[in-house]
Amino acid sequence: MSKKIERIKENVTTKEYKKLMTFVKEHESLRENSKLNLLRAFTILFYTGLRLNELQALRVGDIKELIKNRSVKVELDKTLSERKLYLSDDFERELLNLFDLEEDSENRVITKSANKNKKSGIHPITFITHVNKIMKEALGDGFTSHSFRQGLISEMGSKSVNVKIISKFIGHRDIKTTLGYIKPTDSDIENALVR
Repeated sequence: MSKKIERIKENVTTKEYKKLMTFVKEHESLRENSKLNLLRAFTILFYTGLRLNELQALRVGDIKELIKNRSVKVELDKTLSERKLYLSDDFERELLNLFDLEEDSENRVITKSANKNKKSGIHPITFITHVNKIMKEALGDGFTSHSFRQGLISEMGSKSVNVKIISKFIGHRDIKTTLGYIKPTDSDIENALVR
């Protein structure tokens, strides 16, 4: 009887985020709309820890409100609740490079086509598959779209942010769920060595 090895699920840190962004920008076979979708997705996932299906529900109007008010409430279908997204200065710079604020507020953040109806999105499974394929090409095994969420939670945990704050920020109802996401990086472990 052979045992199945549980593979390490990696965190997306700043290093991986920058590598992904460069990979997408330089990827010659990606259409421009696909590049824009991926750049928007990776940026928003990195700064917010949203799930990919939650990101796909966002409209350009949500981004405009986030930029204007420095925060925006979004509805989370999975948990039937609201979550507040916050805007840091770095996040704002990234968003301003990826969004035309004159764009129709009803347009989806992630769209099927640059020219057709932008009010409808890409099928969730199709987009998740595409995102995970690009992440694997750029970063290797162990990375999925959920690695952004885990990476953000882990980074907050490594900075000793109160777990109640992390849980509220990420939209978890139970702190135990949040604790399950905190996965120290190799660097965190190396820096914590006492001998």
